[in-house]
Amino acid sequence: MKVKFQALILGALVAVMAAACAPNPLEDLTVEETQVFITNYEPTTNFGSYQTFSLADSVYVIQNQRTGVSTTSQDFQVLDRVSSTLTQRGYKKVTREAKPDLGVNIARISETQTGVVSNFNPWNSYWGFGGGGFYYPPTYSFYQTTETYWYMEIVDLKNALTGQQPKVVWNAQIRGNGIFDAASLKSLVDKVFTQSAYLKK
Repeated sequence: MKVKFQALILGALVAVMAAACAPNPLEDLTVEETQVFITNYEPTTNFGSYQTFSLADSVYVIQNQRTGVSTTSQDFQVLDRVSSTLTQRGYKKVTREAKPDLGVNIARISETQTGVVSNFNPWNSYWGFGGGGFYYPPTYSFYQTTETYWYMEIVDLKNALTGQQPKVVWNAQIRGNGIFDAASLKSLVDKVFTQSAYLKK
């Protein structure tokens, strides 16, 4: 029994040491290398057939099914960059009252997830002398993670049917570290549109 007990301790120590020495590739990434740009579009859409667009004057904030609007300096930077980029690509910005062909929405989304994990316990069993023993019940840890990211979408107002939601013809997500740094915002928006060369008049 003593030999088995010592072997168990030795095995646990080796496992802990191996985990501590294992390289973590995520620790060596630069801020830019953590950033992910995801774009999607409706493949049947002829983006050259639209003339005008309208853009909200604030950023939507969506946090765990709660919504609101935001008008920070970073929000205005993103709004201005999206607006100027679409203008450079041949679209004309108009007010909502002018019945634009496209509607542009920008949001900052925060998702919080909570979970539970079972902790490794090498003593999770009966053992002892003379039939007696000790029992160590399983233990659990709770964790909570929050990710906040940019979300953009363009909807087709030109062909929207009365009483129905307009179709989303393009959307994009910007995720990763440093995506709310004021100095990086224009570059981040540019990278999204670089991936969307088809989005032009």
